[in-house]
Amino acid sequence: MNIKIGAIIKKLRAENNITQDTLATAIGVTPQAISRWESEGGYPDIELLPVLADFFSVSTDELLGYKLSEREQELANIKKEMERLAEVGSVEERVAYARNAFAHYPNDYEIRNHLAVCLYFVWEETHDEALFKEVESLLGSVANDCNDENIRYDAINTLITLYGEVKQSEKAKEWVNRLAPMKYCREIALSNGIGDGKTKFYIQDEIDKLVARLGSAIQTLVLHEELPNDSSTWNDKIEMLRISNQLFYTIYGDDLMYHHSQLSFNYWIISTYQMSLGKTEDALDSLEKMCDHAVDCDISYQKDRGRNFTSFLVDTQIYPEKSKDFHELTEHTQCYYRLDRLQSVRYDCIRQDPRFVSIVEKLNQYAK
Repeated sequence: MNIKIGAIIKKLRAENNITQDTLATAIGVTPQAISRWESEGGYPDIELLPVLADFFSVSTDELLGYKLSEREQELANIKKEMERLAEVGSVEERVAYARNAFAHYPNDYEIRNHLAVCLYFVWEETHDEALFKEVESLLGSVANDCNDENIRYDAINTLITLYGEVKQSEKAKEWVNRLAPMKYCREIALSNGIGDGKTKFYIQDEIDKLVARLGSAIQTLVLHEELPNDSSTWNDKIEMLRISNQLFYTIYGDDLMYHHSQLSFNYWIISTYQMSLGKTEDALDSLEKMCDHAVDCDISYQKDRGRNFTSFLVDTQIYPEKSKDFHELTEHTQCYYRLDRLQSVRYDCIRQDPRFVSIVEKLNQYAK
């Protein structure tokens, strides 16, 4: 039993970023005792088991090695459901589910970060001060203590957004300075070569991610609420989005795979400006392109996973499985979301146009 419990204590301590000294102080033993348990030189007295279990928010059975796989499976199921609700659930449903998950697993940083994000969406609507403090506290604990860099950096970026919303720019800058400058990021370091024979892959990975980031930056330049948005800017914004689309074609050629979603969204935005400018025929052209890219994206989602891009600029890169570094909407198709965008009253004046009707019919074929 000492072998199992020592390994489990060590694992739980590492997962929660807790030192031996901190654990020892919390349960009233010496750090040497913790070290002895973890190195298989002994095991805790039986009266300490409930204390240890409470500290790590696990059952004594789990602490002793029983049902650990069930616990891990439950956590996996919880996180899968959180992903699903992030796409299709209401904010209220997401908050309720995340609070319940957090009550059961308060030391899981992914759940804690997810709850903070859900509460942030509520705060955006209410600007409730108590809710702000709760979001700030949750995110701060993740940003300071979580070992998983993806979760930690996500929390930091949400904190930066949070402080930006309330014009606390100095606090936002403090967290910005916790991030590495672009020139020191992982992808750029790898693209310089590390002697493992994979330099071409690393360079193309950098190209792939830079293009995605640049496309996102152009979208932000077009849509950010702090930037000018009146009729004098609309033609320039249309041109910006066309340049963004051309960038993707330049790098990937016609074999865009999941990047079709970016172009589909851009063409939808273009159509909104064209409708506002009274250019209905141009808007219909853009909506047809929006539709074609949405359909191509949904077809690619079904058939292209594991396949390499064909452009010589990115031919080592593949359509990956969903992971912490690559995520796609899976509950609904791109066509579903484009149909939803077409419900806007801005399209009422062309809703009966045969071209618009044809677009809706084509999207309906792939929407789910």
